[in-house]
Amino acid sequence: MTGRKSVPTLTIGGFLGAGKTTLVNHLLAEADGRRIVVFVNDFGAINIDHALIETVEEDRIALSNGCVCCSLNDDLVRSMVEFCQTDRPDLFVIEASGVANPKALATTLQALEAAHHAHLQSRIYVLDAALFGALDYADTEDLVDHAAASDLVVINKCDLAPPHRVTEIETLLKRSAPHATQKVTTQAALSWKDALDAMLQRGGAPHLPRAAAQAAHTQFATLSFDHIPPLSDARLTALMDLLKGTCLRAKGFLALTGARPGLHRLQLVGQHVTLDRCHAANAPPPCLVVIGRDALIPNDRLSDLLQTRPRPDERQMMPTPRARHHISVTHLMQEMTRLAT
Repeated sequence: MTGRKSVPTLTIGGFLGAGKTTLVNHLLAEADGRRIVVFVNDFGAINIDHALIETVEEDRIALSNGCVCCSLNDDLVRSMVEFCQTDRPDLFVIEASGVANPKALATTLQALEAAHHAHLQSRIYVLDAALFGALDYADTEDLVDHAAASDLVVINKCDLAPPHRVTEIETLLKRSAPHATQKVTTQAALSWKDALDAMLQRGGAPHLPRAAAQAAHTQFATLSFDHIPPLSDARLTALMDLLKGTCLRAKGFLALTGARPGLHRLQLVGQHVTLDRCHAANAPPPCLVVIGRDALIPNDRLSDLLQTRPRPDERQMMPTPRARHHISVTHLMQEMTRLAT
């Protein structure tokens, strides 16, 4: 490794549907000559996020601007070392799962830094301003805890939240994550300067208090459907009502009949839904990933509406640890009461 510089690494975390992949897309589009290797991950058997970025060939996507997208798997460290040894990039970007703890990812990268292969440049956490006030106490505590462990908090989807709500979120973060830089965005439009300078503005690595215990796990589950036949208007309406009432996140591609026939891309976060016509020639066949708390996902009803069963290796589950932070419970509950009104 003598004479070879360590590759700076940018990590991107955030709750389900906050805009992580949108941010990755934006950074790739503005690469400006940088050769970037991006590792993208999705909590689901069908890697829908790959389809939203570009055409997938095996576990790697080569882009016309020289950048590369790879599937994030258990061999992340080995994959990064291979790039460093054979085709060294200018930058690594890692998009973490929407239910992952960003502090665990930072720990994973310590081995790479010790070997002088790569080093952590910035930790970015994407927050959904429109959804923030609707989260329950436990999810909000996790969100603020993760934000406090980051260098830059991107307060995204501000066009979907009233101005006073955005101001209240900024105030909460200043109190609970005082060392993190904040950026307010729409469509996760973040500049490269802001992305790379976050740790420098913070003045080094974030302070990470030691948790006394890893307890009170919430089980997140995913159901992945493919081979979905075209949906009528009535089935689509019933599906949207069901998803909004029971799931945290859903995304995929649906073929529709009736009033708007053709293939559409679905994005659902909480109560917010977008359904856009898909004109891409390389669009995947109809498929859907549904994410939520295990006890609440209506497996049978979804199967009835989609007229297909989930993949046989479902139902996958992943716990999210509640790493208790130094934030006062009383203070956080007071802030959340204000945000909910």
